[in-house]
Amino acid sequence: MKNTFVGTHLDFIGFSASIACAIHCAFLPFLISALPFLSLGFLENPWIEYSIILLSLFLALLALSHGFSKHHKKKLPIIIVSLGFLIIAYGLLWGPEELELIITPTGAVIVGIAHYINWLYIRKSKIEFPDCNHPNL
Repeated sequence: MKNTFVGTHLDFIGFSASIACAIHCAFLPFLISALPFLSLGFLENPWIEYSIILLSLFLALLALSHGFSKHHKKKLPIIIVSLGFLIIAYGLLWGPEELELIITPTGAVIVGIAHYINWLYIRKSKIEFPDCNHPNL
């Protein structure tokens, strides 16, 4: 189970969500003009975006705290994910609007990198499935 990236479910989900977020942030301006035609205008609502970010933050905290407490005791993934979410928050709330399309996806990619580093640490750990109590997702 430790040999595949997909095997570490929470990090795979977190990494995938981070990369999807980065793609979403980069291409949303091009899609906004098509949203009314696709009946997807509700996606422009800021609360949808904030909800997805909060869900991603919850997943990141769950995945990284599990890796930290059960596998490696290394703080680097937690520091990197914190930096990523701070950059996302800055881009959305305080950053210049013309740079949001660069700042926010950058934060999302950094969050994905934190999940990848956490996965690498988990892979190197000597703790296997029976002692770790991974949920069977």
